[in-house]
Amino acid sequence: MTLEWVGTSADVDIPFPANVRRYYVPRTTHGGNSANNGGFNQSLPANGVNCPGNNWGSGTLPRQSPVSEVELVSVLRLAMRNWITNGTPPPPSRYPTLAAGTLVDSTQAALGFPSGVPGIRDSIFLPENFVNPVFDYDWGPNFNHVDATGVPTNTPPPIKSVIRMKVPKVDADGNELGGVPTVLRDAPLGTYLGWNIVASGFHQGKICNYAAGMIPFARTRAERMANKDPRLSLEERYHDHGGYVEAVRVAAAKAVAEGFLLQADADRLIQQASASNVLAPQATASNQIGR
Repeated sequence: MTLEWVGTSADVDIPFPANVRRYYVPRTTHGGNSANNGGFNQSLPANGVNCPGNNWGSGTLPRQSPVSEVELVSVLRLAMRNWITNGTPPPPSRYPTLAAGTLVDSTQAALGFPSGVPGIRDSIFLPENFVNPVFDYDWGPNFNHVDATGVPTNTPPPIKSVIRMKVPKVDADGNELGGVPTVLRDAPLGTYLGWNIVASGFHQGKICNYAAGMIPFARTRAERMANKDPRLSLEERYHDHGGYVEAVRVAAAKAVAEGFLLQADADRLIQQASASNVLAPQATASNQIGR
């Protein structure tokens, strides 16, 4: 999306008219996931991820990102209706920008992505692995680059330059900043990625986008220390099940207040979190025998 957001110079946010909105949902699979796919689950099953395109094969991260776009679509449909019928403006645009410092160079240092996250080697952020390059071609003097008209006389065209690509900055967990608020983003159970990593073949070790991934947090501090995981564990974040449900409640209230979540959807998500297994008391051995 770099070219749409900051153009080929990648040095200024492109403005758009007052009657246009742009919303970016952080870290979803292409098209987003459904609302009832187990996002509130500390033990999402490792079902395997397929990297589409050119027979790339499977991804190294076996869990899909559960971040949903359903709730945002619901609230924006209502917002669009109200905008058209009675002039009530929808929420302001929300997406990463250069001005806000949330759209940055595609390096690990600029991103702020933590080292040591299980399953993510620092080498994935090398230019040859992390970004699909976009080239500025010289098609010759008779070709109009503005509207792609005219006659290209340079075939094949030489590459004049590689256009700089920008990516959203992330927080200490590796989760993206600058997008619309979502409950899973603001009360996370792991690092949600808008990409996966090709497991084998010609593209091994490179990004496969469209196929999103997730890396769950450890349950306890001891577990994360054993795995040398830099991200806080679930217990360190939320203490217990009630603490997690409260974090979901706060995240949902924030999204509702900012106009990005319907109250009915907020109530449903809080209920799902309440019924989830996240930091739920584990059955004792005697209880298991008694059953």
